Amino acid sequence: TMRIDVNKIDRKLDKMISNSEFAKLQDVVIFKDTDGTYSLFNKYHIKKKDATDIVVSLNNGDDVNSFFSMKNAVCWCVLDKIGKYQLADRVIDLDMHLSSVEVHISIHSRLFKKAKKTEDKLIYLAKLNQDKLQKTAMSEELSKYIQDSYNWQQKRFGLKSEH
Repeated sequence: TMRIDVNKIDRKLDKMISNSEFAKLQDVVIFKDTDGTYSLFNKYHIKKKDATDIVVSLNNGDDVNSFFSMKNAVCWCVLDKIGKYQLADRVIDLDMHLSSVEVHISIHSRLFKKAKKTEDKLIYLAKLNQDKLQKTAMSEELSKYIQDSYNWQQKRFGLKSEH
């Protein structure tokens, strides 16, 4: 039988990954902890409180923002990390507005279904269409920021892991 010498493997790994290399990688890597919290760039922590309440905090424990979506929270962290503060603020605004539009959509669709008069149905239908147009526009803008932040993150990781 083959015995695995764990200490020998540890020593080899230590030689392969020096502390400074690990520190460089921590700066660009996203980890998922055992409790489901994500640690990003050795600076941010993302915890999902429930389906639509995702909280971003810093290493010191201070909560920074709450988000409606995990993707938006990660996107914000990337943008904040690379110093794109205006875009990061825009992601916060869009995330917040998107969550309120979701509420409006559910209210207006319920009112539309309950309405008896044709003119009431038309009013709620118009509001519902407006809500859906807003949702689409905001979702598309957020998707662009999410894709950009992903690309920036890939580029940064490539630069760090080459050294």
